[in-house]
Amino acid sequence: MCAGACYWAGLGTVVYGMTEKRLAVLTGDNPENLALDMSCEKVFAAGQRKVETRGPFAELEDEVAESHKNFW
Repeated sequence: MCAGACYWAGLGTVVYGMTEKRLAVLTGDNPENLALDMSCEKVFAAGQRKVETRGPFAELEDEVAESHKNFW
């Protein structure tokens, strides 16, 4: 997820299914997903507008990860 884009778009809430760390495990060194090891909460905390987050959802994380496996 791009937390910066969510912030600048004015979203009030972001819901996500798995962490960036888990996504990095799936994508490895794929040049199409050169990620930052920084939570969206940390990005949002640096802003002047509140953005609520909901996630990750441990009970759904394997299901969310499954949808990424064949993409990367």
